[in-house]
Amino acid sequence: MVGSGALPAGSPLHTEVLDRHLWPGRTAVAHRIRYQGVGYDGAGREVSGSVFVPEGDGPWPVVSFAHGTTGLSDAAAPSRAGLTRRERELVEGWLAAGYVVAATDYEGLATPGPHPYLNGEAVADDVIDVVRAAHGLGLALRDQWLAVGFSQGGHAALFTGLVATRYAPELDFRGTIALAPPVHIPQIVHRQTADDDAPVTILVPFLLAGLRVTHPGFDARGLLTERGAQLVALAEHATLFEVYRATAALTNRDLGTTGLAGRPGVAEVLESCRVPVARLDRPVLIVAGDADEIVPLDVVRRYAAELRAAGADVSLVAHEGARHADLLSVDVGALTRWARRATDAPPPAPPRFALPDPTGDGHLSLDDYEAFALRLVQAFGEPPGSPRARAVREGYRALWRAVVGRADTDHDGRVGEAEFLRWIVDGAAEAEVLPLATAVLALVDTSGDDVVRNDELLRLLSGCAVPEQEAREIVARLDSSGDGHLSVAELVDAIRGYCRAPDRSHPGHWLFGRF
Repeated sequence: MVGSGALPAGSPLHTEVLDRHLWPGRTAVAHRIRYQGVGYDGAGREVSGSVFVPEGDGPWPVVSFAHGTTGLSDAAAPSRAGLTRRERELVEGWLAAGYVVAATDYEGLATPGPHPYLNGEAVADDVIDVVRAAHGLGLALRDQWLAVGFSQGGHAALFTGLVATRYAPELDFRGTIALAPPVHIPQIVHRQTADDDAPVTILVPFLLAGLRVTHPGFDARGLLTERGAQLVALAEHATLFEVYRATAALTNRDLGTTGLAGRPGVAEVLESCRVPVARLDRPVLIVAGDADEIVPLDVVRRYAAELRAAGADVSLVAHEGARHADLLSVDVGALTRWARRATDAPPPAPPRFALPDPTGDGHLSLDDYEAFALRLVQAFGEPPGSPRARAVREGYRALWRAVVGRADTDHDGRVGEAEFLRWIVDGAAEAEVLPLATAVLALVDTSGDDVVRNDELLRLLSGCAVPEQEAREIVARLDSSGDGHLSVAELVDAIRGYCRAPDRSHPGHWLFGRF
């Protein structure tokens, strides 16, 4: 993916020695860097971060560390203010184990533009591109790398795991470690705001402030008390400590946040923060605590079980008596041993997802279609918030609504095999697949001439990891007219044909899981 100008994403823009008082133990040298990133809207953005090099000689594998909530103030960026004490201790453990640690600040922290708080899609590329930037510093690095994150960073690390192998195929992504990840924001907010007299957690004001970045039409302040609106306004430019101090002794009643998740327009934007359940192509380790005051253990357990049912290689470790921040102080040796097994294992086989069910759990769900869309736009190097990417994603959602609306006979929000087979007897109507076909062709039309040439489609299929010979066969079969171009009508026919007979040999199958 290319950022502003001609610089590829992850290109180092500036490097300097990080202030020594910000170095974790076991650091031989540390760099503060700025690197080329891509904003959620597709515009090129500078992103800052830190790279910590261990003592000894390389080559070293890399951990991309995604930090927990620091606030929305530029002054809170870890490359300026430093990681928290517990985060520094965790990074020290990774350095001692022989890893270089690259730690992004995330877009909008210490660099121009707002920070899209808890928008995992927006910051996943920051987590990946900081690894590319580390490789651009002339260090002795191995290609193998892992994503490790805490809290907000655990959320970002899981989104990273969804797209890493396709977004940066030149690197060798080996897995994800998520500590205390807020995986299901709608459920978490519902619980935190259910009781009038419950204390306010710092998650809520930061979330309401940050959501306005990627949902500019959303403003929760009108739903809150005057004090609540003031707190959200403060959170837009405050550090974690400043908001923590401002929320001391306040309750949901004081802020007007009781029942917030059920207010008009709130559920939809909270849903956009939820981590999709889809089969990840690399192993995942999730660490949670049964006394976590932010992320309830049962929410994490359910998410891990759903990932496992979807075919992901998931390990969940629950620590008795551990509160939220305590999970930064878990046995780092257990984490590095898990990581060593992942980095030293033979290279994983290229991902191949079951068709048309990428999660492999025997059901179709909205998350399946969300995964189709996110992986396709990322495979093509399209930022997830760009107009073309949004159109593709809405096309998949429209097709899902058509499937679930006619096939979900038991009304459980999923479509099982028997239900799907009954639906494909009639097949998808043209109007149901037209938005997806139109959006995909607009994505592929890199020349902007409103015509998709076969060579453009070949490039897209290559990005989706379809072998060259197979890609040429798919293009030839899609181009039923033989005129060297792909029309909307031809793609509509391919999608409808695949929905009627979902099989790997069908030319429409690459839209449903080959990436």
